[in-house]
Amino acid sequence: MKNKPTSETIIKHLNKTMSQFKARYPTEEEWSTSFVKIPTIKFQSVQRFYVSDVSKRGMAFYSAYDAAVESMDTVGELCTNVGSMLCDVYDGFRNFVEEALYRIGVRPVVLWLPSDDTAEVYWPFILVNFACCIIMLLKKFTDEINYHTFMIEFINELKEIIGYDADLDFPFDFKSANAIRTNLGGSSRLCQDTIRFIMKKGIHSVETDEEIGVVCQYLYNVLAWSEMRHFILINDMLVKAKSPVFFDPRVSKEVNDFTEACRAIKSHICPQFFMYLAPKEAMSKVEPSRFPTLIAVAQELQRKDNNCSTVAELELTSMVGEDLETVKDLVKIHRQFMPHNRCPV
Repeated sequence: MKNKPTSETIIKHLNKTMSQFKARYPTEEEWSTSFVKIPTIKFQSVQRFYVSDVSKRGMAFYSAYDAAVESMDTVGELCTNVGSMLCDVYDGFRNFVEEALYRIGVRPVVLWLPSDDTAEVYWPFILVNFACCIIMLLKKFTDEINYHTFMIEFINELKEIIGYDADLDFPFDFKSANAIRTNLGGSSRLCQDTIRFIMKKGIHSVETDEEIGVVCQYLYNVLAWSEMRHFILINDMLVKAKSPVFFDPRVSKEVNDFTEACRAIKSHICPQFFMYLAPKEAMSKVEPSRFPTLIAVAQELQRKDNNCSTVAELELTSMVGEDLETVKDLVKIHRQFMPHNRCPV
């Protein structure tokens, strides 16, 4: 029979696990994936896939962009055009983009665009929209307001970084973003290759290819550790403080679930992008619904302290009835233990 963990053991284990939440940069061997046979799918549509002449990259991006604006209501056409846009900037995405399209019943037919020396290609415009496509591929938005608020801030910051002064009316609405995330973003291999591209270009291409390197650095900063604020909050307010909340029997299951979630993140080949790369089974372990009381207690404590690393924009957990009373009681217990409720250094 196993001995019941002591309070010191619980805190020591959590501190050790959370302290190992560090960014990792996988090797090529770790990134490599086994061949996944594409299932036989009856193609529902055939779509044009624009490809630029190698001497005039960017032409396919413009053509696919214009076509995407007109294809908002057709998921297959929309995703094919977004795939063309991605591949015109980095052709290395091609195999996994085509695989993702096959999986949703689309057969892309390449349409080569002839080189036109008179056509002007404005790369800042392309790079901003390229970055937006990557965001839509990876990031899940809760609602239309959340989507528009994020994208406006993202575009404005990126425009300033790369020196793009013109107005940019990003054409994809919330519905289109969801379609791209669900269909193209549903391909784990494409998502993994996208993250690998961001990490590689953001680290190694700043000097050799400054524009794409800067864009990828920004994407890395925006996406790394994203969607994990509840872990940071619990760590800042409860784990670092060695809070007595962890020893209360009312949250013992949540503490176990939280510990299991931390282990899953720590053991991933790329913890900072866990929320975009982990399989569904692992993702289920980090659902906030598994430790709502801990989150609610940490949120209540965080309101009193603005010196923690936790950023704003955390949605308050909805607690009702007895759950709310439990939260209030646990907050009281914590404050008695740590009167000033300061976030420990």
